[in-house]
Amino acid sequence: MDNKKTILFLLSLTVTFLATAGNVTSYKGSRIFWDTTSRFTVFSTGWYARMIQLQDGRLMAACEHSGIDIAFSSDGGRSWTSPTKIVSNTNNTPNCVPDLIQLKDGTIIVAYNPRPSTPYTEDRHFGMRCKRSTDNGTTWSNEIFVYDASHIWDDGCWEPSLIELPSGELQLYYSDEGPYTNSNEQNISVCRSFDGGLTWSKPDIVSYRAGYRDGMPCPVLLKDQSEIVVTIEDNGWPGVGDFFPTTVRCPLETNWNDYYVDATSPNREKTHDFAYCPNATGGAPYLRVLPWGETVMSYQSAYNHNGKLNMYVALGDEQARNFKSMQHPFRIGDTETVMWNSVCIVDTGEVVAVGGVNNSIEMIKGYAVNKLQAPYAHPNIDGKLTRNEGYYKPLSTQVLLGVETGTRTIADFAYDNDSLYFIARVTDKLQNSDPTTYADGVSLLLDYENESYAAPSDHCCRLFIRLAGDCVAYKGSSTQHKWIKTDIDGIKVKTTSTSSYYILETAIPWKAIGLNASPSGKTMRANVILQDRGLSGIDIQTESIPDAKRDAPYTWMEFYLQPNNETGINEELRMKNEESPAIYDLQGRRLNAEPTRGLYIKDGKKRVKNSIR
Repeated sequence: MDNKKTILFLLSLTVTFLATAGNVTSYKGSRIFWDTTSRFTVFSTGWYARMIQLQDGRLMAACEHSGIDIAFSSDGGRSWTSPTKIVSNTNNTPNCVPDLIQLKDGTIIVAYNPRPSTPYTEDRHFGMRCKRSTDNGTTWSNEIFVYDASHIWDDGCWEPSLIELPSGELQLYYSDEGPYTNSNEQNISVCRSFDGGLTWSKPDIVSYRAGYRDGMPCPVLLKDQSEIVVTIEDNGWPGVGDFFPTTVRCPLETNWNDYYVDATSPNREKTHDFAYCPNATGGAPYLRVLPWGETVMSYQSAYNHNGKLNMYVALGDEQARNFKSMQHPFRIGDTETVMWNSVCIVDTGEVVAVGGVNNSIEMIKGYAVNKLQAPYAHPNIDGKLTRNEGYYKPLSTQVLLGVETGTRTIADFAYDNDSLYFIARVTDKLQNSDPTTYADGVSLLLDYENESYAAPSDHCCRLFIRLAGDCVAYKGSSTQHKWIKTDIDGIKVKTTSTSSYYILETAIPWKAIGLNASPSGKTMRANVILQDRGLSGIDIQTESIPDAKRDAPYTWMEFYLQPNNETGINEELRMKNEESPAIYDLQGRRLNAEPTRGLYIKDGKKRVKNSIR
């Protein structure tokens, strides 16, 4: 009997251990790589900034600054026109929190929120207003009335946000305390326009949690046009005790007619995937849809920032759920803030984070990437970064790191029949090339069978490529479920360095990592980790691909080796009964229209328009 119990106990331990270390659900979704060189000032002073890309390719931004200011950029955000004030503050009534949209017919609408100052008078109400431009923002209409709440702060209305539906219906969402004069409650409401913003309907309620304050709405229509989804800040979640980013939704065919989301509705959900995101409370969410359907949300939180508000951006799935890859795009000091923020989607899917950095408006670009790719090429392994040498991006910028550590790192891949090629350029003025495991360098991690286990297996390797010009190798163990240091022969490393950066370029023979032939056309998994050591030798910082954990291959990114002469999209996508030429980004995701700038694929050919990356 004792032996049977012992055997059963050991079997139970074995099953539990295998379940822990074995195959788990692979990470799904894109990650955002933020380009720290794309950080520019939009407005020198302002708050609550919003940005869109116009149909003519320009960027247009609006912010609150003693009224409502707008500005334009014709070079992707590098430079901006001087601000133009389209709404002035009059009659002791500041105009606040603009939002903007360009309709399908080209009309630009800017909505805003009059907020009377004290002493309050009954002739000045908190409300919603808008202005229209039919000449690409050159001239603007007179002010158009949308809605009025009360004339006092406690019963006001707040934060307009705009969306146009496929039918042409224009909607303006806002937070409304007007109906609740005897409490501190607030709902989300929507007003509708069927004539391009000239006239507006009375409001319908979108969401309401009795006793609490649904606030700061931002609506989108999912790519499949099945649902309207609105992000809000919700302070009524049990056990949270603060605002938390939340979605409320309804079918497009329902369109908030005789329907709203209450406290118990299944259509009210927290946004985060807590397997990857911390329970970081906060508010002021802003939601957008990427061209291929994934969703992007920004919000502000004091999480991990000395109690001061910072901007966070996370990626959600095509249903605006399971947000993860959560990062702060702007690297700032411990006493600085980034508040009242938004995101803008440009062309092929560039994500522009627009933040109120202290009292100015800044932007930074990020790139949502679903899988890493290696083209078939023969780069010269010389430790030099040469344009169009054969790596996936012309300047080897497929992977971008640096928002966490402040040490900008770019990395990229190529391969041929003999080897996998990897290059990294690290901007670093405090270089440490000691031949130890604590030196400066970049690690490349591979799961070359795409087993996607919870721990390193026999088919995983970790290569720490050091500034010293060598490589420290580790192999995974399917029995010990950890990394084991090993010797791998044949890896070639070339380095160059200056006082401000160093470059690592590596050739990794397929045979050196246990593969008998080039795995062309195969999908692996990969991770890239920067290691940066201060001169003291004590301060060691690391930064990896967002959400990718060193010892958990299932969290790494898919890594596809394009067969020789492949365009970057597979044949199934390219030949799928298209009635008109299809356009894709370099991840193989179909776009709605040909972009005005950037890299993309049309008619099976890679094309570029005025790319700055």
